[in-house]
Amino acid sequence: MKLTICTLLFVGFCMTMVQSAPVADKVTHEQIEEVMKKGFKAKLQDDLAANKEVLAKYAAWLAEYKPPKGDAESWKKKTGAIVAAIKADNQAALKKATNCKACHNVHKKKSSK
Repeated sequence: MKLTICTLLFVGFCMTMVQSAPVADKVTHEQIEEVMKKGFKAKLQDDLAANKEVLAKYAAWLAEYKPPKGDAESWKKKTGAIVAAIKADNQAALKKATNCKACHNVHKKKSSK
């Protein structure tokens, strides 16, 4: 009986800790820079089969990011196309969805340099 009470107390404590754990931080600008530099500029999207795992991670980051300009629905549509292409193993759709200029024209804040 003592073991059961201790077990219940431990489980209750663990559940409290999980419920009070902080929510994951929002996707950062640095993560998006990684996506652009290590993913798209490095042309990982040109070989979906070999890079699917990292591209899926990058697509998830993009989908969660709040872009500096443009509306949320447009961002959702553009990032959704990337996610869908990766899930479907559709190289042609991924190439189309990762058109830098199409996304940057609508969502990238102009540099002040």
